[in-house]
Amino acid sequence: MSEEVLIPTVFTRHKRQLRAVLLEDQCWFCAHYLGRLIGFPLLAERVERNLDDDQCRHACMLDGSGDYLDELLLSESAVYASLIHYFNPENRSIRQWLSLHVIPALRDQHPISLGEPRREILRGRRACRC
Repeated sequence: MSEEVLIPTVFTRHKRQLRAVLLEDQCWFCAHYLGRLIGFPLLAERVERNLDDDQCRHACMLDGSGDYLDELLLSESAVYASLIHYFNPENRSIRQWLSLHVIPALRDQHPISLGEPRREILRGRRACRC
């Protein structure tokens, strides 16, 4: 574990929290909170053996009560793999929530650095077909 303490962004879905951070332009999620969200509280203890080395990492994170905890973080690909491996019918809507709301919100919180490619949605006038 490094000396760096991460301060996560907290997302809430149906009164359950999900803590996530953006590290090196990649989204990472706390396995403990993801497990509670998908109804598998032992996820953090079991998921690490099913993942590749680049899909998980340990980090010191600040929790809601101000304590520092060693947390297992899962990459975006590890989260999707976990949703499949630990199947629950609700996981489809969790995946959609992550893809459409959580991940874009994490990426939007960080400033755009000049010179790097970035995707934008162009909005213009609609062509009128009479």
